[in-house]
Amino acid sequence: MPSTGRKLGYLTLVLLLGLLLGSVVGEILGFLLPDSPVKTVFVLGFTYEFPPATLNLIVFSLTFGFTIKANVVSVLFVFLLAHLLKWFNIVR
Repeated sequence: MPSTGRKLGYLTLVLLLGLLLGSVVGEILGFLLPDSPVKTVFVLGFTYEFPPATLNLIVFSLTFGFTIKANVVSVLFVFLLAHLLKWFNIVR
């Protein structure tokens, strides 16, 4: 039985890979599909931004921050990838 840390690792992997691959496929579909309601549904997405935080350490400064952008296809890819990992017994 996988430990909690391992399950969390798989969940993070599924989430990040699904969002990344789905966003790429969604953007490609957005370029290929003609203007229509279907294109709007596939390309329509949401963006969440973690604002940059700066840590000023006299000698140098560090800035941390990132943005998450997802669309319908990326959410579908998260579920597809989770199902495939479960099907191939990678995640139990």
